[in-house]
Amino acid sequence: MNERPFEALGLSADADRVYPLLVATRGVADGELARQLGVSPERARAACAELAARDLVRLGRDGRWYPLPPQTGLLPLVSRAQEQLRRGRELLDRLGVEYQRVHEGHRAEEAVQVVTGQAAIGRLIEQTHAAARTELLTFVRACPEAGGVRDPLLYGGSTARVRQRVVLERATLEVPDALRSLAGSAGPPGLPADGAQLRVAGRLPVRMCVADRSVALLPLAADARPPDPVLLAVRPSGLLDALLALFESVWAAGVPVAVPDSGARSALHLRILAMLVSGSTDTAMARSLGIAVRTVQRHVAAMQRDAGVDNRVQLVWHAARHGWLDDTG
Repeated sequence: MNERPFEALGLSADADRVYPLLVATRGVADGELARQLGVSPERARAACAELAARDLVRLGRDGRWYPLPPQTGLLPLVSRAQEQLRRGRELLDRLGVEYQRVHEGHRAEEAVQVVTGQAAIGRLIEQTHAAARTELLTFVRACPEAGGVRDPLLYGGSTARVRQRVVLERATLEVPDALRSLAGSAGPPGLPADGAQLRVAGRLPVRMCVADRSVALLPLAADARPPDPVLLAVRPSGLLDALLALFESVWAAGVPVAVPDSGARSALHLRILAMLVSGSTDTAMARSLGIAVRTVQRHVAAMQRDAGVDNRVQLVWHAARHGWLDDTG
């Protein structure tokens, strides 16, 4: 493939070849330039004349062609090309808006799709996860009767390539082995641990999953498995913008928590610390971690000793000041 580095700047193919050759020499006559290029002397002279018109070369008194500094002639061409690209992008954006207005519209039935039935909803969730390319944003509400974290919005395809941000309702951590089920070690459904970021919020208003900021899946039922499920698929619209703003607001206020390796004691401390910061009781932490309440209290006491503090309020303050909370998210 023949490379044309200056084609976008409006140079001909011959001029594109001549200028780098002249820059690498201390002056070349028409005949020598024609032999190096494999073209006629007239064609080589025409390419040099084109470059001279753009202040890129000059003809010396000795009849040889000499290059001029590239910034002199090429920078204006680059600036002009960039301006044309900017205008082209603006035109593209305007045409995109007009296309959406004419061909897609903003009617309610186009902005919001109503999906009913467990099978249809499951297929849509799976297709949405599989089609995601950049990011998945998910709200997970507590559902103790389901046993662990079993929200179908978390699952449906291989998402290791996609950034995931998940906000868990605080009550979710009170479900036995909640974080362990999130790690995905027991098989589906499970949240991929690679690249997933988790935060905890006190109370979530809805269950939701947003893929690539272009579609939001919004179950109408509060629990994960209602008898007659209904799901809303929200496409680009003011409603989708509002849902994205809601997620970012809740995410910013959430407490980071990790999905750690259950075999690492330091990771266990981080899990306890994250739940402690989120306001979980000793009983709730013990139930979620599958350990005794006294074991939780011993770990908290150990962290207090490590931090050199006397109580849990001081421990949380110390953790925030020294970046321990950063390690949990």
